[in-house]
Amino acid sequence: MKYKSQLMVSVVVGFALLTGYLIAYAFFHREKGDLVYIIFNSYALLAVLLSFLMVLRRQKHEAHKKEIARKRLSYLAKNLTSPAMLWNDSFTEVVPNDALSELSELKMREDFDAKHVVPMFFGKTEMSDADIREIVIAKNQEYSFITPSGVPHDMIWNTSAVETDEDGVTWLLSIGMDLADIRNMQSEIATYSRKLSASEGRHNLTMELMDVGLLLIEQGNPRLFPSEKLQKMFGLRSNTVTVQEIRQRIYPLDVVAFDSHVQAIRNHMRHYIGRTETLELRICSADGQYRWYSYRFRATTNKDSGRLVVGGTVIDISAEKQKDAKIEQIAYEDAVTNIPNRNKLMRMGEELYQCTIELNSSYWVIVMDIDRFHLINDTCGYATGNALLRSFADALVKQLSHGGFGARISGDNFALILRDSGDETLPEKVVGKIQRALLTKAVGDLSNRSLTCSAGYARMPADGDSFEHVLEHAEFALSSGTKSLGSIRRYTSEMHDTIIQDSNLETQLHDAVMRNELELYYQPKVSLTTGEIIGLEALARWHHPSGKLISPTVFIPIAERSQLITQITRFVLDEACRQMKLWQTMGLPDTVMSINFSGTDFYQENICAQILKTLQKHNLDPRCLEIELTESLALMDIDVTIARMQELRAAGIQLAMDDFGTGYSSLSYLQRLPFTMLKLDRSFVAGMDGDPVVQEIIRSVARVAKAKKITTIAEGVETPEQAKILREAGCDFAQGYLYGHPMTAKETEQFIRSNQNEKNVF
Repeated sequence: MKYKSQLMVSVVVGFALLTGYLIAYAFFHREKGDLVYIIFNSYALLAVLLSFLMVLRRQKHEAHKKEIARKRLSYLAKNLTSPAMLWNDSFTEVVPNDALSELSELKMREDFDAKHVVPMFFGKTEMSDADIREIVIAKNQEYSFITPSGVPHDMIWNTSAVETDEDGVTWLLSIGMDLADIRNMQSEIATYSRKLSASEGRHNLTMELMDVGLLLIEQGNPRLFPSEKLQKMFGLRSNTVTVQEIRQRIYPLDVVAFDSHVQAIRNHMRHYIGRTETLELRICSADGQYRWYSYRFRATTNKDSGRLVVGGTVIDISAEKQKDAKIEQIAYEDAVTNIPNRNKLMRMGEELYQCTIELNSSYWVIVMDIDRFHLINDTCGYATGNALLRSFADALVKQLSHGGFGARISGDNFALILRDSGDETLPEKVVGKIQRALLTKAVGDLSNRSLTCSAGYARMPADGDSFEHVLEHAEFALSSGTKSLGSIRRYTSEMHDTIIQDSNLETQLHDAVMRNELELYYQPKVSLTTGEIIGLEALARWHHPSGKLISPTVFIPIAERSQLITQITRFVLDEACRQMKLWQTMGLPDTVMSINFSGTDFYQENICAQILKTLQKHNLDPRCLEIELTESLALMDIDVTIARMQELRAAGIQLAMDDFGTGYSSLSYLQRLPFTMLKLDRSFVAGMDGDPVVQEIIRSVARVAKAKKITTIAEGVETPEQAKILREAGCDFAQGYLYGHPMTAKETEQFIRSNQNEKNVF
């Protein structure tokens, strides 16, 4: 690699020297036009050749990376002690390990046909995509196959998708367990169960299997009965133990699975007669360390007492789990925080949902995100952002001591599943603890920030007909409270109609953007002293296929939640600039075009460059454009806001603070924020008639603005009386139905021409 890097450096340096030489040669031999022409053509040919070679090298490098990844997966599969195979869903390749090859009597040959071998292990002659999905989802499903010598085998396969390559081919890892050994143990379990003494309520366990512990549960008996071997494995001091004593030894992330198992056994013990089930948990062993144990069990009847007994083997599988850890990480662990990812959450949640239905229990599903996290990445860097994500994950895991499950599901989004203990305030209490823990992380690069998180939660199974739906409802509750930092919102049934309506509108809005169903309307801004039009505000309207004209107050919030807002803003910016330039070429007087920006748009890393590129595209003077920002948006991150605004102002673009008076309402911010205009919210205008306090506030704002050389404009002006009060208070401009409704481009053109001719004084 070092030699290749040096070679690439040499090529680049040589290429640069050659470029300089040719430029110098062309300058000093300008009269030799033909020779210079030949030289430059040769140079161009050389550049193309070098580019082609670099592309070939990159393709070779990518292929090499792909081959290394495949070899890594093959190595993991081959080194598992259990029967296992790595295969892909196109059935072009299968890699069985030694244990499976020996068990199945298959030998690798050149004509080894994966298309027939893989289905054989699942009792099929061929497999469809639906079959593959069923195999991946299935838990503890038994499959049978017969070896070439006629030996039958019953297997349990656990299959996970571990990688999808750039060609769309999914690689799967199947790990199997032969049921022959387990069934041999059933006779041992039956022997132990016959020795139960119903009158004394105790079990006499005298037989032991080497390195295997036994655990029995008798119907109607609150205590569990471990064998001597199991007592030694767990460090137990008695031949009976309570569920709570075992539960205290369970690893926090596995408590939910243990609780579900106990409830299922107690309420549906008969369900396990004649079928073998498996439970894998991390349990604190005698040496104080958490180790992985596999409990394989089934129910039998005690012939002496007539009671049902659930019995099974407990085997330490830590060694196997260590070998499987890399594969588990790929499929189910988040690489940044080292806690479960969305795949694991969905798998656990779906299983738990079924348990809640069968056992009549319930859980809380909580979704959280770190407020304004994208700003931390943008301003402090991804290393700081990742460190904060890890701290947040640690705070989340600490809330699982009483039973629960936590995962990072995307970006800065995390999820918690907590057992419902009957406390309706539990989600808010837990989120509150996480919020307080998050505040303590404001150190170092984050010392000048107030770190908060918001949450939405729902109850399972009451709030959805599947775990996926419950999770979606919790996410909707979170998104419905995003305007307030640190909000905690619970999903309610009244939200359902809104969810359906918004979901339908979101789909239709996406199509509307693609089909150009959006149209710009323009509302004039006029001078309060001359009546002259000084600007226009571009407002998006949606012409729905039903014939209705949908207001932005309806579709803009949906667009912001679905990330369609960026596409809409780009459309508004481009179309408004195009229309303004067209009016200028038609001889209409120059005005300023105002465009509203959302937080999603304004805090993009390259937003200033995007705006300037659009202005250049339409050959429009930057001074003809005004960006409107709300108070709360401008103050989301004051340092980033100032940097963005100064860059725009330096280019000549004007900036207006929209809805002034509805947010922080602090005139002190005007000392730092380079606004060129203040827009008084319509609530001031509507309430100023006969209210001297409001009128005095308007006069004060106007005086401060003039001192800062900032113009003022009032929204929602509808009567001449309101216009008069504003003019006397020192307000510069007005906007409202008194002067004009939002109009189409054609109507706006006619309005401008009429205003130009009349120049009324209001």
